[in-house]
Amino acid sequence: MLTRNQDVTITTTLSIATNPDARALYERYVNTRHQDGDMYPASQEQFDSFIVSPNESTRFFLFTVGTKLIAVTVCDELRQGLSAVYTFFDPDESKRSPGTFAILSLIAHASQKQLPYVFLGYWVKDCRKMEYKLDFRPIELLQDKRWIRIN
Repeated sequence: MLTRNQDVTITTTLSIATNPDARALYERYVNTRHQDGDMYPASQEQFDSFIVSPNESTRFFLFTVGTKLIAVTVCDELRQGLSAVYTFFDPDESKRSPGTFAILSLIAHASQKQLPYVFLGYWVKDCRKMEYKLDFRPIELLQDKRWIRIN
């Protein structure tokens, strides 16, 4: 998978509010991949409130091939690690496994900044779209008000 992405350049920015390519990519992603969800159809208001209204810890990772934006990862950079918020990508680039590549990129960034954790957010057991989170170990689950580590 890393070989398939050798031509990808990753840059970070503090805002994508004025990036029309990011807005178009978000809309295409939601309208293609989430037609069965409450995010469909994508809207400017949704993009602005969910993606563009970050706090001071929010970072945007832009994945490009040449001048083409193929993915964006939104995360919060905290003292103890990176907290992944959302990744959206060009559905035509699925063969690159852009979601997995984005997570590996966050792990590399956290390691470079000596941050001990990358938080992928909540995992919902019976949600097919969240199964990818199980591919990254160790996992810490909150069960009965206690954190349990699964390797």
